[in-house]
Amino acid sequence: MFRKILVCTDLSPASDALIRCVHDFKTLGLEEVVLAHVIYVANTPGLEEMLAEEARPGLERQQKFLKEKGLKVVVEMPFGKPAHTLHDTAEKQDVSAILIGSHGKSLAKDLLLGSVVHRLLQLAEKPVLLLPITLLKGEGGEKKCDVLCGDFFRHPLFATDFSEPAGRAFHYLEHIVAHAHPVEVTLYHVQDQGRIQPHLAYRLDEFNRIDLERLEGLEARLKGYGATKVHKEVEFGRPGPLIVEKIRKGGYSMLLVASQGRGYMAEAFLGRVANHVVHRSTIPVLVVPGSL
Repeated sequence: MFRKILVCTDLSPASDALIRCVHDFKTLGLEEVVLAHVIYVANTPGLEEMLAEEARPGLERQQKFLKEKGLKVVVEMPFGKPAHTLHDTAEKQDVSAILIGSHGKSLAKDLLLGSVVHRLLQLAEKPVLLLPITLLKGEGGEKKCDVLCGDFFRHPLFATDFSEPAGRAFHYLEHIVAHAHPVEVTLYHVQDQGRIQPHLAYRLDEFNRIDLERLEGLEARLKGYGATKVHKEVEFGRPGPLIVEKIRKGGYSMLLVASQGRGYMAEAFLGRVANHVVHRSTIPVLVVPGSL
């Protein structure tokens, strides 16, 4: 599932931080990296070749770093609008997943990557893994970027609505459990108050019992892949805000979610709270498209 990934780079310090984490995915079977840097000139066409030449040394430096980690590396430097071009490159190269950096509001003026994340999520037909990039200040006050590597798979949080897309996302969790052996896994479902209130509120206990049994079924599957500690949680409320709040409380190493579900997932992660989850999350987010 992660044998070949597309790594998006804009050659900024943020991208260098991202590159330093790529080899961690060898645990999941990573063998080959497509290192993609998009050349885009909005209002002054004709500069593409010059920009490509300027970018080449940085790409070669990042390529060398990845090769030294034992990975096969293919470099792509296409011209076009970043999100669309990254999507097209992922399809052309038939990658297993796309890796891109996300960041908080304080980095919005500094990083190209953050400006294309939302659109790429809308377009992507491959799973997209977003790694949060943190802005740090160096000793002289200069800006530095960092990514917490080596901890991605310690405690995954899987948010599910039991839809078919969520089922496809669960296969990725099974792969992570089988290969990375997380210390803990949390399975999380929110009873959507917008679907239940007011007419079905009297059946909430029944729904909770049914969905807890569903989570127990998922737990059994994970234990078949070697999971030893699986938490199961069902809550009632607005799914998007509750999932975001759960991330904020900490303790999880990554979030796995389908981009489309029974109604709320698309809103929660590609709609109103997308900026909060994707651009401000302190943990990586693996977004699995509704159809693969």
